[in-house]
Amino acid sequence: MPSNRVVVVGTTADYIHLIERRLPGRALFLTDQAERARACEPEPDDASEVLADLAIREDALAVLRAHLHWHDIVPTGVACFDDESMALAAAVARMLSLPYVGADAVPVCRSKHESKRRWRQAGLPCPRAELVRSEAEALAFQRTLGRAVVLKPLTGSGSELTFICRGEGECRTAFRQLRDRLCGHRDARMYAAQGDADGGLDPHEVFVAEEFVEGDEYSCDFLVDGDEVAVVRVAAKIPAARHSFGTTMAYVVPAELPAPIERSGFHRQLLRAARAVGIDRSVCMLDFIVRDGEALMLEIAPRPGGDCLPALIRHSSGVDMLELTLDYAEGRAIALPPAEQWQPCVGLRLIASQPGRIRCIDTRALEADPHAREVHLKHGRGHCVVLPPHDYDSRILGHVILDPQGIRDLPTACAELAARLSVQMEPLSCPVLTVC
Repeated sequence: MPSNRVVVVGTTADYIHLIERRLPGRALFLTDQAERARACEPEPDDASEVLADLAIREDALAVLRAHLHWHDIVPTGVACFDDESMALAAAVARMLSLPYVGADAVPVCRSKHESKRRWRQAGLPCPRAELVRSEAEALAFQRTLGRAVVLKPLTGSGSELTFICRGEGECRTAFRQLRDRLCGHRDARMYAAQGDADGGLDPHEVFVAEEFVEGDEYSCDFLVDGDEVAVVRVAAKIPAARHSFGTTMAYVVPAELPAPIERSGFHRQLLRAARAVGIDRSVCMLDFIVRDGEALMLEIAPRPGGDCLPALIRHSSGVDMLELTLDYAEGRAIALPPAEQWQPCVGLRLIASQPGRIRCIDTRALEADPHAREVHLKHGRGHCVVLPPHDYDSRILGHVILDPQGIRDLPTACAELAARLSVQMEPLSCPVLTVC
């Protein structure tokens, strides 16, 4: 008897394990061979996962096609949770004649320059940004603005290799670090050329210089379908002052938009932002900074927010973003809880502050805190931590979901609680990462 499945393209082993545990039989995972090889989580059954080298698109599509036939699986939708896999997800959807974000929209969203160019063209608020190919061009942009700038990769995810430059010396150093780190970056799919976006420029050689915007930073998940927009959540970000620029220490939901931004106007802005980059229907994530009563948009992606956000949203509202994404991929109706159902919650990220191999990690002091509702570790004994700018992912050890009731100073309380995580390290014998 045929089995109906949503094809989940290129996600990580921890997400696969969560989806399998919560939604057994709902998904077929097209997983990168390297991701499965380094995973600590248990594998799904043979029918639920197909492995391929996702960097070789035609091979991945062929392997998926054969797997669907062999296991008599009927694909009912396509979903993706990871930036580097969205282009492949679009190709899968096209092969299977299933709805997904258009192949033309994916590279526009992934480009941190082209998305802003389209927004500015549409009259939408975002930082000024330019492509830079050399130190001289980066310095020229900084001199033109006459204030701090941010240098970042053309594509990429999160705060990886993102630098604030307040002076020319910092600008020169940042450009050289970008050039040197991306030259031999191990994640070829994350920094692949994005087709027609930005003229197919190589993200290993061309970067983005962007106006530094000072203000409170937020992110949101929203659904766009034609002319309709529904905001799932808005989260306020608490920056991690002791870590590299752009690192978020914690998220707070539900977050109220500061005046004079009002709900209906913000919804119209989200719809126009999605349309400008070519998104007609998708679950979307948007990062933005509020300055002088205006939401300046930083990045958009046709996927839900990741990291600790799905756990945070589930604790706050009962909404499972993983299930919602699969439902949306299948065209099912989505019912969002009313605003009064959301409970205040904080998602505190556990971030290692020193490199090494974990010898022992102890969460008992976190679990004993009266505000803690969930403590989750991604990594344990034997995991290797390498700090930025060499690596940005290995330092994220897990998260704590907090009830903030009664906490007056959230940033201080979060920093103090994070410090209670006991981690004993031993020196790394080599810079090669292992994940478990």
